[in-house]
Amino acid sequence: MNSSIISEELPSLRSYAHLLVGEVAAGDEIVSAMLRDFVFDAQTSELPDISRECLFQTLDAKLLDRLQLDCAEVETVPELQGLSLHERRCLLLTVIGRFDPFQVASITGASLESVEGLLSRMTPAVVTVEATGVLIIEDDPYMAELLGILVEQAGHRVAGIAHSLAEAVKLARSQEFGLILSDVELNQKQSGPDAVRSIQAEVGRQVPAVYITAHPDRVSSDEVELEGGLISKPFDIWRVRDVIAEALRRLPTIQTGM
Repeated sequence: MNSSIISEELPSLRSYAHLLVGEVAAGDEIVSAMLRDFVFDAQTSELPDISRECLFQTLDAKLLDRLQLDCAEVETVPELQGLSLHERRCLLLTVIGRFDPFQVASITGASLESVEGLLSRMTPAVVTVEATGVLIIEDDPYMAELLGILVEQAGHRVAGIAHSLAEAVKLARSQEFGLILSDVELNQKQSGPDAVRSIQAEVGRQVPAVYITAHPDRVSSDEVELEGGLISKPFDIWRVRDVIAEALRRLPTIQTGM
């Protein structure tokens, strides 16, 4: 039973560690240390069944020890640097772990009142469109993971994540989506606008797109039809949510339930 739940939760545990410490190798190291402890405990005593909450609470404690031991500013992705460590923990536990406020409070050791207050500020105030499938095109796996979290936090679902034009077109054939969230510059000299145009040709409809770029000065209206919007990197994480909502709000004819 324990091995089964650990196997099921391992991707989420790794994502939580990666985004909290800001480094894949360091995050995996801490997850591995936690799992070694579980194996050792299982060999020396009979463990009760492990819950999801117990797994994340144990990992959170190890991550917190590591971050406090470093005594330095967390080198996390830029879009999370505007949040305190406690805010990052609550946000990631809610979205990645899908825990409710009571469980987040239990895992972090914070009061339920403080967690509820924090999450209420992070939750969209008004949802004016139905949940929509969002296709993400981003060649940086780290950034793609973060964008997926923000899409879900905005009340929508990730229809798929592609790291190249070819992957994006392949996903478009099999997934339902109402919006494309794309980096402007992809690997191998491919561009987000090229991917969007290929997808639109593939599905036979004008899917709205929101573009993300580290070089907004290099993007002209001729290159990118700003039907959805343009987000500059590094971005305010709440701006992603707001631009997605605005892009869908301006297109009432879209079947947003897709």
